[in-house]
Amino acid sequence: MGTEVAITLLLGLLDRAAAYGALISKAKAEGRDVSDAEFDELAEQDDQARKDLVAAIAKRKAGG
Repeated sequence: MGTEVAITLLLGLLDRAAAYGALISKAKAEGRDVSDAEFDELAEQDDQARKDLVAAIAKRKAGG
């Protein structure tokens, strides 16, 4: 893995962590817990990102 790819992946991870942090902070400011639906929405985005990453890795391994 090249440095550029590693940095890109790390920045993506930090972005996702920030999204979870923002959700938790918002809920806390509103005096409530984060709902299952809110967590599920972020998890769905994470699942799609994972699928895209797996597809990109497979394409690269195939020489494309």
